[in-house]
Parts: sequence; C-alpha cells; structure tokens
Amino acid sequence: MKKLLITLVILLGLGLILKLTLFKSMSKEVEVFEKTSTNKSDTHKVKQLIIAGPSASVSHPIFKMIEDGVFNELAEKVVFKLWKNPDQLRAMIINKEVDFVAVPTNVASILYNKKQPIKLLNVSIWGILEILSKDKSVHTIEDLKGKELVVPWRGDMPDLVLQSVIKQKGLKEDDIKLIYVSNPMDAAQQLILGKADHILLPEPATSMVLRKTGSFPVKIIAPTVFRAIDLQKEWGEGYKRATKIPQAGMAVVGDMIEKKEIIAKFKTEYAKAMEWYKSHPKESGELVVKYVEMFNAKAIADSIEHVQLDIKSATESKEELEFFFDVLKEKDPKIIGGALPDENFYIKD
Repeated sequence: MKKLLITLVILLGLGLILKLTLFKSMSKEVEVFEKTSTNKSDTHKVKQLIIAGPSASVSHPIFKMIEDGVFNELAEKVVFKLWKNPDQLRAMIINKEVDFVAVPTNVASILYNKKQPIKLLNVSIWGILEILSKDKSVHTIEDLKGKELVVPWRGDMPDLVLQSVIKQKGLKEDDIKLIYVSNPMDAAQQLILGKADHILLPEPATSMVLRKTGSFPVKIIAPTVFRAIDLQKEWGEGYKRATKIPQAGMAVVGDMIEKKEIIAKFKTEYAKAMEWYKSHPKESGELVVKYVEMFNAKAIADSIEHVQLDIKSATESKEELEFFFDVLKEKDPKIIGGALPDENFYIKD
C-alpha cells in the first residue's frame, strides 16, 4: 500500500510538473518583446518593425537578429509578437498588425488565397516531425500497423503530413489508430505517464520530451523513449523524392510588401542569423529561452541537430511547395485555401 501511495504521489507530481514546465506557453495571450534603436534621429526610419512567429525553430533566428540590433538603421523600434495559435496568427495578418511573420507554408497559402495581404519570402524548415516510441524495434510507418499513435493538432501540419505518408505507403486509414490531442503537451504527458506507446511531435518538443524523461523526478517512472521514425524520411520514400518537406518559412505582410530595402535587409540578416543558430547550438539554446521561457536551453541545442534548416527563397522553393500543396489539396483543397497560389504569392529574388 505504501508503495502504491508513493507511486500515486509521483504521478500527480509529474502531471503538475509537465503542465507547468514542459509546454506552458500554450496560454492564449500573445507575448510581445520590444527593442528600441539607440538612434532615433534618422527621418528615413520606420517608426516600428513588427515581426511575429511561433515558439518553433522557424522563429529562433529572429531572436538573434533582435539581439544584434540589425534593424537599428531602418527602424526606431523592433517588436516581436509570439503567436500561439492559428487564430492569433490570422488576426494579426487580417488586421495588418505585423510586417514579417514566421508561418507554416500551407497557412500562408490559405491566407493568400483568401485575398489577405501576404507573400512568401522564403522556406527555412524542411524537416521537423518525428515519432517517439517506447518500442526500439519501430523504425517505419509500417511498423505501427495495428498500433495506436497519439497526434497533436488534428488537421494541422503534423497531422496532414502523417496522413499523406500513411496513404502513400499503402496503408489503410484504420491500419493505424490515430488518437488526437489538442497540443504536444498532452501527447507528451500520455507517453511519459504510460498511457501511450507512440506519439508524433515537432521539434523542439521532441527534444524537450527526451530531456524530460531523462531528468529527475520524471525518470523515476518514465519509460525509455526512442527517436523511432523520421517522418520526412518516410515522405521521401513514399513519394520517391528528397527526404524534406517545405513546412515553414517567413512571409511579408501588408504595406511592408512594397518596402524592398527592408525586405532585402531582412532576407540577408535572417540567413546570417540562421547560420549562427546552426553553428552555435549551446549559445542558441541560451538565447531562445530568453524569449520562450518554457523551453530548456539544452533541449533547444539538441533539437538543432534534428531539424532540417535550409533557407531557400520562395521562388527557389516553388517546385517543392507546389508538389507539397498538390498532395495536401488531394486530401482537402481547403488545406491550402482551395487552389495552388499563383505567381504573385512568391516574392521574387
């Protein structure tokens, strides 16, 4: 009985720890960070430059850009808005509250096709999805046949890619039982507390879970967890293409679309910041947690090795984007806004 009580206390404590520390930024309010230029006298400057993005890897180079003050010559103030759900993102764009935004590529297509003022600047995230498992013999989607898989964000990017791969690999819809949860936190909890054997997560959530399962007190009862399936690899094998998917990048919004000088500056500095981010994982982790406190700096450093980070301009990415959008459109045209976006969706090099 004493042993049972101790176990129950540990489980309850784990639930609280996970809710408070693993993905606590799922709250609904947009977080705003500001940095003011040291020299406001230049009349050619814009009053403020507003950049928005999620807590995911696509936003992390932006934090380096803000810290380094790369826009001091162009803007009196730089504002970063951390959006936490698609509704916040849509509201920002519809209301023209941002100038640049880090966004899933299909969401950019949806908004463009709905006549919103948005154009794609680049694609930088080509691989971010993995399946974690307690079973070290699981390596492919086919290995999950007859099993349950917990998936966050039904109908969003992770789910869309997963379902496309399942179909392309010749599996039937009911071969894998998909259990949907509202966010990565819920999926992680189910795995750690023994309620699930396999979960799909994006980085850096994957690295967060692996760090958490190896740390005290979670490791007392948490199972050994493996990086089991690289979903991009499965995509490449299924579609006979490169093992990469154009999942997210930067877009330009509203009046900023006409400001070529600032766009060019942003494009150059984002590429520099990405290279620094990739080559300085320890320092990058320490920087990211200044903006996204829910993250663990070491987990961010871990995640950099497991994300395909490669900046390609929108026009360079067009072929891969259109293939990806065609796959999504086959499932439901609404996923990309009804049709492939036309040429004006892509900011020209």
